[in-house]
Amino acid sequence: MLRSLNRPIAKILAVHTGSREAKKANSDVAKGLEAQLLLAKDACVMLTANIWTRAGLVNGSIGTIEDILFDEQKPPSLPIAIFISFEKYEGPTISNSEAVKVVPIIPIKQTWEGKSGTQCSRLQVPICLA
Repeated sequence: MLRSLNRPIAKILAVHTGSREAKKANSDVAKGLEAQLLLAKDACVMLTANIWTRAGLVNGSIGTIEDILFDEQKPPSLPIAIFISFEKYEGPTISNSEAVKVVPIIPIKQTWEGKSGTQCSRLQVPICLA
């Protein structure tokens, strides 16, 4: 489906701490964060975390990627923010160059205790393809 958008596809790898277990953990263990994301402009995505419930940025919110902002490094490093237009968002927005109202979604960190008792974490943008 991403290829059908005819856009460059960014492979984004999460940053892990703890044992190898952190890298291998599925998104359920990592509290909704994927180890790897494949994203492109115009892709339909879903939030996997409650970011701002009163404004409608909740787990399951659907939106469209309008842009991805990296610093000097490029994929697979984490982006600074992913600009998403959400269908049911009712908070403040910024407008992109095409006057589309977008919300910057930044990487978040989730921690959990691994099976061996070590503290594990994953830093990733809380979205997945929808």
